[in-house]
Amino acid sequence: MKSINILVAFLVSVNMHAVDNLRLTDMRSVGMGGNGVTQSVLFNPALVTLHSDKVVHIEYFNRYGVKELGTAGIGFVYPDSRLSAGVNISSFGYDKYRETLFRLSLGKQLDERWRIGVSFQCAVLQTELLEEVPKQLSTDVGILFVPVDKLLIGMLIMNFPSVAINKQNSEIKYFTSYSVQIGFQWEVMNSLLIVGTLESNKEHTLTGNAGIEYTPFKDFHIRAGMQATPLLPTLGVGYRLSGFTVDVATVYHPVLGVSTGLGLSYSF
Repeated sequence: MKSINILVAFLVSVNMHAVDNLRLTDMRSVGMGGNGVTQSVLFNPALVTLHSDKVVHIEYFNRYGVKELGTAGIGFVYPDSRLSAGVNISSFGYDKYRETLFRLSLGKQLDERWRIGVSFQCAVLQTELLEEVPKQLSTDVGILFVPVDKLLIGMLIMNFPSVAINKQNSEIKYFTSYSVQIGFQWEVMNSLLIVGTLESNKEHTLTGNAGIEYTPFKDFHIRAGMQATPLLPTLGVGYRLSGFTVDVATVYHPVLGVSTGLGLSYSF
């Protein structure tokens, strides 16, 4: 009975408008407000070209404070001078309601200043309430530009184009629609990084986020940020040791309360 009540309450809340429970930025980005354009390979596919080492990363985030409704993801980035690539799988929910996303990213460095990337996603919804299995096929396009040293500017078009399959009811939005984002990250000094994003999508005319990362000593990072619409303050810390990096982030929501997440990556 508890699981059914959780599922019903969740469906009532998300059927009014689409909520992206699968594409969460990595925990480093979450701690700085959620800038995915210049920081998360699960958003901007061009970011796979910035990696010099192979990276395996695992993320977990509990937005709703209920163990049955957490998001878990795993990914791998393979850099190459000819064409870099990345794969990601993320899952949200539990046995009676589960969303899953499969993603392939490809990126190419054009010259010293420009990089471009494209990704292909397949999102799948499985629930006992629907006979069919709704799916969404979509494409993202990302661009990175380095106008001056230590300044990175990114542009991202998400879920455009996209095609829905087995969508039984047009009034119910299972998946998110298009999004256009422009972001930046600026290393003001060796110990301070500033980031920010502006976004326009179908649900919000204009929204965004901003944040900072301070490095008081080598391999240890303190982060803070703010998401807009609604205003959500964020905090995070990160530590790197022998190729391993651990990131912890928390987000405060006026209704949901405190949400926490943990990320672990290994570079080799």
